[in-house]
Amino acid sequence: MDKLQVIIKKKASILLDETIRLRRHFHMYPELSFREKKTADFICSYLDDKNIEYINNLADTGIIAWINGSKGDGIVVALRAELDALPLIEKTGLEYSSRNEGVMHACGHDAHLAILLSSASIIKDINNEFGGTIVFIFQPGEEMAPGGARLLMETKAFKDIKPDLLIAQHVLPGLKSGMTGFKPGIYMASSDEIHIKVKGRGGHAALPDESSDQVRIGSELVVKLKKKIDDYPTDKPLVLGIGRFIADGATNVIPPEVFIQGTIRTFDEIVRSDIKKIVEEECKNTAERYKVSIDLKIPDGYPVLENSVEYVMRAFDLAGEINGKKMVTKLDRRMSSEDFAYFSQKYPVVFYRLGISSESEGKNGLHTSNFTLDEKAMMTGVRTLSYLGLKLTENKDS
Repeated sequence: MDKLQVIIKKKASILLDETIRLRRHFHMYPELSFREKKTADFICSYLDDKNIEYINNLADTGIIAWINGSKGDGIVVALRAELDALPLIEKTGLEYSSRNEGVMHACGHDAHLAILLSSASIIKDINNEFGGTIVFIFQPGEEMAPGGARLLMETKAFKDIKPDLLIAQHVLPGLKSGMTGFKPGIYMASSDEIHIKVKGRGGHAALPDESSDQVRIGSELVVKLKKKIDDYPTDKPLVLGIGRFIADGATNVIPPEVFIQGTIRTFDEIVRSDIKKIVEEECKNTAERYKVSIDLKIPDGYPVLENSVEYVMRAFDLAGEINGKKMVTKLDRRMSSEDFAYFSQKYPVVFYRLGISSESEGKNGLHTSNFTLDEKAMMTGVRTLSYLGLKLTENKDS
């Protein structure tokens, strides 16, 4: 075990209680996307106490901090955590449950923030052990399109740091507490929302000749879209999911409007573009066939997240060094999405997972009102993130 591993392991262990305290503070005071003002203020205060330089108020509430190493040359490695929470009513019953009614950290962002702050504290203490620069990105609005990642990338502050590599860690229920998981190449799907409004003539259900039947038209549209997706020629996973169909009529009332909402998921940007065109064409054809109005909106969602193969394989080995080879695993692709994908379109990235499931914690899924995690796993999170950041600054040509 080299000197750096010994230092990081010792400091991460000493900081565990502090990391838990930080996580519980964020958990008690969650804030929704792009409204994370008090969260950002707390982080700035922490960075001030540690004498870490930063720029704040980026894309509303975002913060970029940095620590320069004093040991020769190296690259710029950025580590990211998310500020925002979700619009959920917490049902965990924890003593540190959300104090902000209807808002909850149900995706682990509270843990991500605590881990990143503790990692910054460690790296600040040992800046003589590395070269290059380590950047800490506290990103707003991961849970809401257009996504804080994209907005941060457009700021002058982000462009000025010129990162060579970006790293993000995300908790994963179902993965054993303290383990880390990696997937080189394409890892997470793109995600686009579909919003459709079918508008025609409502009327009495017993007099079908006097109205257009928006319920039938909407239903037929959904079936046709599903069939088009099923028949699309690709060997890659592809999903068009319809999760909402609102026809606010009655037993004998045909409503004038029907609202349909869903999502498109794929692992290929060309397929993604094709499917959007297919949805547009089918909506247009259906509107013409039944002489109704169909309004379609597909706002830009998150792209495919593609990890750097080279850096992920190095990160996999490094995680094995600091945590033990048995505590590292390879992951499969996921149909969920992440706005960290925007970074992956322009820079090499490593997006990996931290296991948080023990016998008593971390059994409920992300984005659920009963989501919990094994807080002891955060020690592994701090060790891994700190070690990856420090080791991967070492060689610009690697």
